[in-house]
Amino acid sequence: MNASSGSRYKPNERSVIENVLRQSGRDALVWTARHPRELPALAQLAAESRGGILAGAGGDGTLNAVASVARARGLPFGLIPLGTFNYFARQLGIPPDPAAAASNLVESAIRPVAIGDINGHLFLNNASIGLYRRLLERREIDKRRFGRSRAVAFLSGIAFLLREHRPYQLVLSIDKKEVKLSTLTVFFGRNALQMEQLGLDEALCVARGELAVLALRDVGRVELLRLALRGALADLETAENLRQGCASEVRVERSDGESRRLRVAIDGESVLCCLPLVVRSIPGGLQVVTPPVAGARA
Repeated sequence: MNASSGSRYKPNERSVIENVLRQSGRDALVWTARHPRELPALAQLAAESRGGILAGAGGDGTLNAVASVARARGLPFGLIPLGTFNYFARQLGIPPDPAAAASNLVESAIRPVAIGDINGHLFLNNASIGLYRRLLERREIDKRRFGRSRAVAFLSGIAFLLREHRPYQLVLSIDKKEVKLSTLTVFFGRNALQMEQLGLDEALCVARGELAVLALRDVGRVELLRLALRGALADLETAENLRQGCASEVRVERSDGESRRLRVAIDGESVLCCLPLVVRSIPGGLQVVTPPVAGARA
């Protein structure tokens, strides 16, 4: 688990989780990372020394780090959501309460769940380049300063959108159909709940196992703020400056001859990737401990 996930001033989640696991009679051990950078190595150590279900407790970035190790090692993945938005857990019907989520680990079944992949990096919710990626980095800085809450996240995003932003010149091959774009950001969604909350019909194709592909044209600050407001009101479907679609695979290249590497936000964490970017949806790509299917949305 990531000790720094979620809001401040919470009860001791580790004690709550350990108590539930102990009462279940299962052979379980809780490992705590003091810093997010420790998570991949800690998850790898846990997988090598213990086996069984490899579970992550934290926000979406924490869950991604642990899920990546679980998939590489061929282990089932469990999760206890402790973050701000918890899209992946909510989509699967996993409760936000740590005790209830810990109970889910020992009482529920394992089933395959769709994931995304970008140049070999797993993503549970989304991956993005450009404006949205930089917005997430700014938001993380502000969360560390002002606290982890949805209000801080929203206000940080609004302040960031008021700045000047440079577009990317890209060529996208969307299921082998080539499109040239001057775009501020490209977003690849693998979470139907997140798409629904933005008011996008692409939630339907994500639920079928595809990717949502969103590309924002080069627009000014006033239009950016208008789009942010429409997103908050779940009304992005008819936005004129937002190109939308679905795909099983997308290949991304630059058309401006600049750097052959791009920073990509993968479930909120920044990763430097070499071009071309190859983004795919992998139905059933991860074995996950979930509640009964009737309570899930994946």
